[in-house]
Amino acid sequence: MSAQLKAVTHKVPALFVAIGIIAIAYIVFPVIALALRAPWEDFAAIAQDPSTIELLKTTLSAAAWSTAIATLLGTALALWLSQLRRGAAAVRLLVYLPLAMPPVVSGLALTAFIGRRGLLAPVLNFFGWEFAFAFPGVVAAHVFVTLPFVVVAVDSALRQIGSEITASARGVGIGQWTILGRITLPTILPAIVTGVGLAFARSLGEFGTTITFAGSMPGVTRTLPLGIYLEREVSAENAYALSAILIGIAVLSLVVAGLPMLFTRRASQRAHVLDDMDIDKLRALTRPVGDSPEIAVTSNGTTTRFPANKTTAIVGMNGSGKTTLVSLIAGRLTSSNFQLHGHTKVVLLTQNPGLPKMASVRQAITMVTKNSAVTDELLQAAGLAPLRHVRVSTLSGGQAAQVALVRALAAKPKALILDEPLAAIDVASAARWRRFLHATSADRTTLMITHNALDIAGLSHNMAVLEGGRVIACGPTSEILNVPPTAFVADLAGLNRLNGTIQSVDANGHAVINSHNQDIHGVLEITPGADDQAAGNQATAVFSPQDVQLHLEPLDQGSAGSTIRGTIYSVTADSLTQLRVSVRVGNELITVPVTASSALHASLDSLKEVDCTIDASKVRVYQH
Repeated sequence: MSAQLKAVTHKVPALFVAIGIIAIAYIVFPVIALALRAPWEDFAAIAQDPSTIELLKTTLSAAAWSTAIATLLGTALALWLSQLRRGAAAVRLLVYLPLAMPPVVSGLALTAFIGRRGLLAPVLNFFGWEFAFAFPGVVAAHVFVTLPFVVVAVDSALRQIGSEITASARGVGIGQWTILGRITLPTILPAIVTGVGLAFARSLGEFGTTITFAGSMPGVTRTLPLGIYLEREVSAENAYALSAILIGIAVLSLVVAGLPMLFTRRASQRAHVLDDMDIDKLRALTRPVGDSPEIAVTSNGTTTRFPANKTTAIVGMNGSGKTTLVSLIAGRLTSSNFQLHGHTKVVLLTQNPGLPKMASVRQAITMVTKNSAVTDELLQAAGLAPLRHVRVSTLSGGQAAQVALVRALAAKPKALILDEPLAAIDVASAARWRRFLHATSADRTTLMITHNALDIAGLSHNMAVLEGGRVIACGPTSEILNVPPTAFVADLAGLNRLNGTIQSVDANGHAVINSHNQDIHGVLEITPGADDQAAGNQATAVFSPQDVQLHLEPLDQGSAGSTIRGTIYSVTADSLTQLRVSVRVGNELITVPVTASSALHASLDSLKEVDCTIDASKVRVYQH
């Protein structure tokens, strides 16, 4: 039996609670006072009076028309604002302007614009349209003051929609109108309803702009607020009764505005046991038609070619430019320093699944397949059939990542970019997806950002290494891992590397390089195309951490040619019994494994100077 989970709430200081109570009381008590003054015994007669009914008709008609127009204009304006890169802040300030303008000034502004002698008077006269002192003028006045309420509500909702949702939808081939109708509008519908309620309530109470621009003509432009203003000079009791009617209608409209917040409740996540994956069937359903392309790009003056029908791992430290590079390739970013050769259509799947929150899993994928039966087959083959009718917003992170993978594959892309595709997925599911990606690697050109050594070694044919926004190495994975071009790649490969200058090479290929004013002995590897005169060339010594011994006491430097001195930088645990000590040599780091027991006895301290001996026969030297 499962218990309902509740979030822990944190109380605010009592001072703010007291101030909040005073604030709400300041709003509620005047309304209560008005209700106490209303002549409830005569309320029915006043409400049924022909003059009251006439006021209500004008008021409700004007509110309905103005709300409909403001909703259409405001929603369109908010959608435009959401895509406006420059000037959006200035446009928002203009939208807020009617809220800051005095109502009389707003009425005068409308008179100057669409009045009988306004700027648009010639055009209005040509079409026979009249606003000033006419019912359309009431609607125009109300639209002017209610439009900001719709824009603010919808604009706020649109800014809550992650840009990745629409970007990923476009990337998998979903059309603009489908995105608008099936993703954007369903997501912002609660905000639109709220804007409608707020605009209608504001229209009911509009007074100053209306009387200044449209006047107070009985049966034409006189609304309920104008009638209350005039009635208070004749009968205060009638004015109170009319006010009660207006407040009642306003409360109802505000209730409508609050309905989305009242009924929108995040469904709790439920556990779903996923099925096994049918790799062959899923491969058949997602195999692209036609040959997959080679992706060739020139970035910052360097041209890189990602081979067709192979998987290339893109690696580099955080901030090295991996995400920027793939965003440029996918067309999400542009730069004068970047050129994509050819017109390759690429599907990019980022770490953010980018699924439409209001849709079910089946609906989200059917937007791509255009066929619910095909969607069902895809989900069945992927082992995600139990999630078919689950709303996307209730998926766990790992479930959403798998659904996003299926949606990306449903587009049958010839070129696919995956950004840490398996990072959020549990171990068992990740293993299934690795088998699938390995089996289908020849079906399409795949670029994969990853920091996972298992993905690099098991899935990639090639590697591209980025550093400082540039591709500094690109080639077969085995070659890159064998001779790591950076310390980051060396760490991924489980190797140490030190840069230096070749001092000498004997006839047997034994080389000595000077690295940070210390000599390292090793075996020179033949590098195709390298200069035969090795002495003086830049080189890299590569060796395994297991071939290094750590000595806390200084050794005789003349006793071993491959003894290097450094300082302890950090100590991390690989397991309960094995530690990894990072030793700084110059401006580079090497790692040395030590047992936990020996480390405890030795009391390893940061900045402590140590010597490291390296088995020279295990050191490989590669000249640049």
